[in-house]
Amino acid sequence: MDFRNYFDSAEAQLALFIKMAKADGEINQAEMMFLKLLAHKLDIKSSDFDTTMDNYEKYKYLPPANEKERFMTLYILIQMMKVDLSMKEEEVEFCLEIGKRLHISEDKMKNIIELSKQQEKKVVGYEEIEKLLMPVI
Repeated sequence: MDFRNYFDSAEAQLALFIKMAKADGEINQAEMMFLKLLAHKLDIKSSDFDTTMDNYEKYKYLPPANEKERFMTLYILIQMMKVDLSMKEEEVEFCLEIGKRLHISEDKMKNIIELSKQQEKKVVGYEEIEKLLMPVI
């Protein structure tokens, strides 16, 4: 899946994922590798990656307008939250906050978080999250 097409500004999206990685106060090696993979997928150059890392708080997050873009943002956030094989409370809270901004109901977000906790040590599949969100985000 090529998710570059789902976002207005690659750097702004990367900044959102950096905020998730830093929600617990640090970025570990697994999170940094995932961020670099996302940057590569978003066609962000190494120098632009470093600039975004240094200035991630300056980027304003604007939720995507359409349902598919909102879903993709949430899906990547969940993967970012789980990449270090633990879900800390600060990460869960950040994910819930972004869920609100993405206009995803609190009940659906709680279901997604619960599914993520049940599968804490493995990737939650795209289809599994999609089933919880659809038919309407």
